[in-house]
Amino acid sequence: MICCMKKMVAFIGSPRKEGNTSTIVREISRGAKEAGAEVKIYNLNEMTLKPCQSCFYCRQAENCATKDDMQSVYADIKNADAIVIGSPIYMSQVTAQTKLLIDRLFPLIDANFKPRFGVKKTVVVYSQGQDEAGAFQRYFEYNANVLKMLGLDIVDTIICSGANDPQTAVKNESLMAKAFKTGRELVE
Repeated sequence: MICCMKKMVAFIGSPRKEGNTSTIVREISRGAKEAGAEVKIYNLNEMTLKPCQSCFYCRQAENCATKDDMQSVYADIKNADAIVIGSPIYMSQVTAQTKLLIDRLFPLIDANFKPRFGVKKTVVVYSQGQDEAGAFQRYFEYNANVLKMLGLDIVDTIICSGANDPQTAVKNESLMAKAFKTGRELVE
Protein backbone atom coordinates (compact mmCIF):
# COMPACT_ATOMS: atom_id res chain seq x y z
CA MET A 1 0.00 0.00 0.00
CA ILE A 2 1.37 3.40 -0.96
CA CYS A 3 0.80 6.16 1.56
CA CYS A 4 0.72 9.72 0.39
CA MET A 5 2.39 12.52 2.31
CA LYS A 6 0.08 14.63 4.44
CA LYS A 7 -0.03 18.35 3.73
CA MET A 8 -0.46 21.18 6.19
CA VAL A 9 -0.94 24.87 5.47
CA ALA A 10 -0.25 27.40 8.23
CA PHE A 11 -1.05 31.10 8.43
CA ILE A 12 0.72 33.60 10.68
CA GLY A 13 -1.43 36.69 11.22
CA SER A 14 1.08 38.61 13.30
CA PRO A 15 3.15 41.54 12.04
CA ARG A 16 5.99 40.31 14.28
CA LYS A 17 8.21 37.80 12.48
CA GLU A 18 9.72 36.61 15.76
CA GLY A 19 6.77 37.08 18.10
CA ASN A 20 4.73 34.59 20.09
CA THR A 21 2.24 33.67 17.39
CA SER A 22 4.99 33.04 14.83
CA THR A 23 6.96 30.98 17.36
CA ILE A 24 4.01 28.73 18.18
CA VAL A 25 2.91 28.26 14.56
CA ARG A 26 6.47 27.37 13.55
CA GLU A 27 6.68 24.84 16.40
CA ILE A 28 3.41 23.22 15.30
CA SER A 29 4.86 23.12 11.78
CA ARG A 30 8.07 21.53 13.06
CA GLY A 31 6.03 18.79 14.75
CA ALA A 32 4.07 18.17 11.55
CA LYS A 33 7.26 18.01 9.46
CA GLU A 34 8.81 15.55 11.89
CA ALA A 35 5.69 13.40 11.47
CA GLY A 36 6.38 13.40 7.71
CA ALA A 37 4.06 16.17 6.53
CA GLU A 38 4.73 18.68 3.81
CA VAL A 39 4.20 22.13 5.37
CA LYS A 40 3.66 25.52 3.80
CA ILE A 41 3.62 28.65 5.97
CA TYR A 42 2.09 31.94 4.87
CA ASN A 43 3.04 35.14 6.68
CA LEU A 44 -0.08 37.24 6.10
CA ASN A 45 1.68 40.52 6.85
CA GLU A 46 3.99 39.98 3.86
CA MET A 47 1.22 39.10 1.41
CA THR A 48 -0.75 41.29 -0.94
CA LEU A 49 -4.35 40.68 0.10
CA LYS A 50 -7.27 42.85 -0.85
CA PRO A 51 -10.60 42.90 1.00
CA CYS A 52 -13.60 40.93 -0.25
CA GLN A 53 -15.50 42.95 -2.87
CA SER A 54 -18.80 41.11 -2.36
CA CYS A 55 -19.03 40.34 -6.08
CA PHE A 56 -20.19 36.75 -5.43
CA TYR A 57 -17.97 35.38 -8.19
CA CYS A 58 -16.95 32.69 -5.70
CA ARG A 59 -20.51 31.34 -5.49
CA GLN A 60 -19.90 29.78 -8.91
CA ALA A 61 -16.12 29.25 -8.77
CA GLU A 62 -13.66 27.63 -6.35
CA ASN A 63 -11.65 30.82 -6.02
CA CYS A 64 -12.00 34.59 -6.01
CA ALA A 65 -12.19 37.06 -8.89
CA THR A 66 -9.69 39.33 -7.12
CA LYS A 67 -6.23 38.48 -8.39
CA ASP A 68 -3.82 38.75 -5.48
CA ASP A 69 -1.85 36.37 -3.25
CA MET A 70 -5.01 34.49 -2.21
CA GLN A 71 -5.04 32.52 -5.46
CA SER A 72 -2.27 30.18 -4.26
CA VAL A 73 -3.91 29.97 -0.82
CA TYR A 74 -7.08 28.42 -2.28
CA ALA A 75 -5.11 25.74 -4.09
CA ASP A 76 -3.03 24.96 -1.00
CA ILE A 77 -6.09 24.68 1.24
CA LYS A 78 -7.87 22.49 -1.30
CA ASN A 79 -4.95 20.04 -1.25
CA ALA A 80 -4.24 20.26 2.49
CA ASP A 81 -5.14 17.72 5.13
CA ALA A 82 -4.70 20.19 7.97
CA ILE A 83 -4.77 23.96 8.53
CA VAL A 84 -3.22 26.15 11.24
CA ILE A 85 -4.32 29.76 11.76
CA GLY A 86 -2.43 31.88 14.26
CA SER A 87 -3.13 35.43 15.36
CA PRO A 88 -2.40 37.72 18.24
CA ILE A 89 -5.43 39.27 19.87
CA TYR A 90 -5.63 43.00 19.17
CA MET A 91 -8.56 45.01 20.53
CA SER A 92 -10.31 41.77 21.67
CA GLN A 93 -10.16 40.11 18.24
CA VAL A 94 -7.78 38.70 15.62
CA THR A 95 -5.48 41.05 13.75
CA ALA A 96 -6.65 42.85 10.61
CA GLN A 97 -4.37 40.55 8.57
CA THR A 98 -6.12 37.46 9.96
CA LYS A 99 -9.60 38.91 9.57
CA LEU A 100 -8.83 39.69 5.95
CA LEU A 101 -7.79 36.06 5.42
CA ILE A 102 -10.97 34.76 7.05
CA ASP A 103 -13.17 37.05 4.92
CA ARG A 104 -11.40 35.88 1.78
CA LEU A 105 -11.97 32.19 2.68
CA PHE A 106 -15.60 32.56 1.54
CA PRO A 107 -14.84 30.59 -1.67
CA LEU A 108 -14.24 27.50 0.50
CA ILE A 109 -18.02 27.02 0.56
CA ASP A 110 -20.36 26.67 -2.37
CA ALA A 111 -23.61 28.53 -3.07
CA ASN A 112 -25.40 26.15 -0.67
CA PHE A 113 -22.86 26.89 2.09
CA LYS A 114 -21.34 23.40 1.89
CA PRO A 115 -17.55 23.00 2.10
CA ARG A 116 -16.14 22.59 -1.41
CA PHE A 117 -12.96 20.81 -0.35
CA GLY A 118 -14.23 18.65 2.51
CA VAL A 119 -13.61 19.21 6.18
CA LYS A 120 -10.04 20.09 7.19
CA LYS A 121 -8.63 19.45 10.65
CA THR A 122 -7.71 22.88 11.97
CA VAL A 123 -5.73 24.27 14.88
CA VAL A 124 -6.01 27.89 15.93
CA VAL A 125 -3.33 29.74 17.86
CA TYR A 126 -3.96 32.91 19.82
CA SER A 127 -1.44 35.01 21.70
CA GLN A 128 -2.73 37.67 24.03
CA GLY A 129 -1.43 40.15 26.56
CA GLN A 130 -4.29 39.31 28.89
CA ASP A 131 -3.09 36.96 31.68
CA GLU A 132 -6.33 34.98 31.89
CA ALA A 133 -6.38 32.39 29.07
CA GLY A 134 -10.19 32.43 28.93
CA ALA A 135 -10.54 36.21 28.71
CA PHE A 136 -11.64 36.06 25.06
CA GLN A 137 -13.33 32.64 25.12
CA ARG A 138 -16.61 33.90 23.62
CA TYR A 139 -14.72 35.44 20.72
CA PHE A 140 -12.74 32.21 20.21
CA GLU A 141 -16.02 30.26 20.09
CA TYR A 142 -17.41 32.73 17.57
CA ASN A 143 -14.33 32.26 15.35
CA ALA A 144 -14.59 28.48 15.67
CA ASN A 145 -18.18 28.64 14.39
CA VAL A 146 -17.19 30.82 11.42
CA LEU A 147 -14.30 28.51 10.53
CA LYS A 148 -16.49 25.41 10.92
CA MET A 149 -18.97 26.85 8.41
CA LEU A 150 -16.03 27.11 5.98
CA GLY A 151 -15.10 23.44 6.50
CA LEU A 152 -12.27 24.17 8.95
CA ASP A 153 -13.03 22.03 11.99
CA ILE A 154 -11.13 23.15 15.09
CA VAL A 155 -9.47 20.15 16.74
CA ASP A 156 -7.31 22.20 19.11
CA THR A 157 -6.85 25.77 20.31
CA ILE A 158 -3.54 26.94 21.71
CA ILE A 159 -3.53 30.12 23.77
CA CYS A 160 -0.41 31.96 24.84
CA SER A 161 -1.61 34.33 27.56
CA GLY A 162 0.29 37.09 29.34
CA ALA A 163 2.23 37.48 26.10
CA ASN A 164 3.26 41.13 26.15
CA ASP A 165 6.90 40.07 25.72
CA PRO A 166 7.59 38.60 22.24
CA GLN A 167 9.62 35.85 23.94
CA THR A 168 6.80 34.59 26.21
CA ALA A 169 6.05 31.51 24.11
CA VAL A 170 9.62 30.39 23.50
CA LYS A 171 10.32 30.64 27.25
CA ASN A 172 7.32 28.42 28.08
CA GLU A 173 8.60 24.84 27.68
CA SER A 174 5.22 23.19 28.26
CA LEU A 175 3.54 25.44 25.68
CA MET A 176 6.23 24.69 23.12
CA ALA A 177 5.96 20.95 23.83
CA LYS A 178 2.18 21.15 23.37
CA ALA A 179 2.62 23.01 20.06
CA PHE A 180 5.09 20.41 18.77
CA LYS A 181 2.85 17.50 19.84
CA THR A 182 -0.19 19.21 18.31
CA GLY A 183 1.63 19.48 14.97
CA ARG A 184 2.51 15.78 15.01
CA GLU A 185 -1.02 14.72 15.95
CA LEU A 186 -2.59 17.02 13.38
CA VAL A 187 -1.06 15.08 10.51
CA GLU A 188 -0.85 11.54 11.93
